[in-house]
Amino acid sequence: MSLKLAAPICAVLFLVTLNAAHACENDFARLDADFEGARMSECVAKKHSFNIRIDPENTPINPSPWYAFRVTPKQPGELKIVIRYSDSSHRYRPKRSDDATVWRLIDEKRVRERRKGKKVTLRLETEDEPFFVAGQELLVAGTYQKWTDRLVEAASLRTEIIGASVEGRPLVAIYSDPKPGAEKKEHVLFLGRQHPPELTGSIAMLSFLETVFADTALARQFRDRFHITAIPLMNPDGVKNGNWRHNTNGVDLNRDWGPFTQPETQAVKRLADAIANDKNGELRLMLDFHSTSRNVFYTQFRDVETIPPKYTRDWLAAANARLKGRAFERAERHQTELPTSKNYFHGRFGAPAITYELGDQTDRRLIRGSSIIFAEEMMETLLASDPSLADKASPPNSE
Repeated sequence: MSLKLAAPICAVLFLVTLNAAHACENDFARLDADFEGARMSECVAKKHSFNIRIDPENTPINPSPWYAFRVTPKQPGELKIVIRYSDSSHRYRPKRSDDATVWRLIDEKRVRERRKGKKVTLRLETEDEPFFVAGQELLVAGTYQKWTDRLVEAASLRTEIIGASVEGRPLVAIYSDPKPGAEKKEHVLFLGRQHPPELTGSIAMLSFLETVFADTALARQFRDRFHITAIPLMNPDGVKNGNWRHNTNGVDLNRDWGPFTQPETQAVKRLADAIANDKNGELRLMLDFHSTSRNVFYTQFRDVETIPPKYTRDWLAAANARLKGRAFERAERHQTELPTSKNYFHGRFGAPAITYELGDQTDRRLIRGSSIIFAEEMMETLLASDPSLADKASPPNSE
């Protein structure tokens, strides 16, 4: 089974060579973590096999044990690799790629889990060429940059570096501004990749944005009315370093929307402040793309007031009607003190603020197809809303 990313992504994947932190070899092969996005905490070569240990960046941590390494065969045959997790159990089904672009699941017969998933043995056929093994597809900073460049050129968008990560990597926002003269400045905001291993959410986001910025009558009408801001890669350090969950400071960015202790969330807060401080500015929608065990939207409760009203109900109903038997779950959540993006943006602006989650194992064709549908129905539903609604509603919470 091949797990091929969308064409605009496939054409531009680059892996930056890094100084090898961990590598080992025997007479049969060499294993290394000498590329962007790799994770291999320890590698020990035995006479006929390899032992790999995968550690998190710190603990306690969400059980998202990311791994990625490269195999360079020295002779053809079968290679045995044992992966051990120090602080979790196996989550991501191993995938293999010759070029870090087209991926396929490793045959289940060649994967054996033991000790409740804390130990996984792979038996891999090798030939002459190197190949990659990873928990999910590799989608690194260079990929995002090339994808953004192509998108900006095709749709006449603009980009801005809104800040820098802890290690100094740029945080890039993509903007589309509406036609001048609108009485209200209606904004929509899309966030992605707060958590490095959550690739299915990233695949969905890129396909979603391609639909919003497409040269279609619906997308052009949407862009004529709404200010669009998209930040596809919020945690570039975590992605580069193969982190399980956190940024370089060991902070879960999706628990920092309130403390704002990290430069990555501070950069987006400055955008939120600009909207809040504009007397004519209104946030209409925030979507934050993630991955979990299933396809689900985490939303406000149905009886919670949002601006526009009943937006989430109408949007998801329209999209799920088109998806038919492949509908996504809606999981309503209380507005708590937990400092997530969903809670922050709804609490401050009163807008629908939704966590858009894709299953780890969801078929990639379904991810791309469904994200197109959700993007189209998102635009249709927002275009049907009344731009003056915010004037008639109680003001959102302010800081």
